Amino acid sequence: MAKKNVIVKSELRKTLPEVASFLRELADKIETGQVTLVQAGQDVTVELPDSVDFELEYYEQAKKNGLKKQLEIELEWIEGGKKHQSVTLG
Repeated sequence: MAKKNVIVKSELRKTLPEVASFLRELADKIETGQVTLVQAGQDVTVELPDSVDFELEYYEQAKKNGLKKQLEIELEWIEGGKKHQSVTLG
């Protein structure tokens, strides 16, 4: 398996209104197909395809100091990969 190359990573404590504001701004950028991330004065532009795999995961994990809860939102795609066909429910 190939090694993962982390290009940008950020973990900060923010208030819920701050997180919501960031997610709204991110959603607007995603809709345009281009997101620019800025970290340590460096810009990284991410070009998004027309469709991506979207994953939403919520889980709980017991820790020594309490129950850790986590909500993850993930977008994933393979550059130049095949497009997936949409599925609807009847």
